[in-house]
Amino acid sequence: MGIDPRLARNYADLPSEQQKEVYRNWAEDYDRELIEDFGYVAPEQAVEVLRQRVPNRFAPILDMGCGTGLVGKQLVVEGYHVIDGLDLSPEMLDKARALGVYRHLGECDLSEDIELPQIYGAILCVGVFSHKLSQPFDLAKLFLGLLPSGLLIATVNGRGWRDIDWPDLLQQSARQHRFTIEEIIDIPYLDKQEIDGKLLILSDGN
Repeated sequence: MGIDPRLARNYADLPSEQQKEVYRNWAEDYDRELIEDFGYVAPEQAVEVLRQRVPNRFAPILDMGCGTGLVGKQLVVEGYHVIDGLDLSPEMLDKARALGVYRHLGECDLSEDIELPQIYGAILCVGVFSHKLSQPFDLAKLFLGLLPSGLLIATVNGRGWRDIDWPDLLQQSARQHRFTIEEIIDIPYLDKQEIDGKLLILSDGN
């Protein structure tokens, strides 16, 4: 199956301003296209792992790359009460804000230096990581926000996993930033596009 052009534009290694433009133009149709046209199931997969690994429903959760709030909605369904969200796109954040499920929302560019309060029992990063060579190293920045016992749960688009050799880059990042790869799980990702995914469970090894 060929790559749908609506997805292909996200597989290029675009600078942040161009990426923001993509999401600015996509925000209105994002949920419908991802779910109905592409069969996007990564949020359910990630939140199910969180439910198993972080049973405390009052643990603060950060939804990094929250987009329109698909993960936030799923977290509320599972009974989590304290959810913050960060995203690159103001237009996506407007959609997420309208849901009323987040405690705090803000803009964040993970390709730059970031500051996070060290308050989170878990950080979810769903639908963010794909084809950018910097991403296996950018994810290490998220450990700044985790409590010592916290977990980082992230998904990776299966095409990106293979195309840029994520396994090798992730191992390099783990050695460089001294975090632990606890588990890598095969998951369905974009079912109607026949694209699988990986779900990473990571903890701070420092």
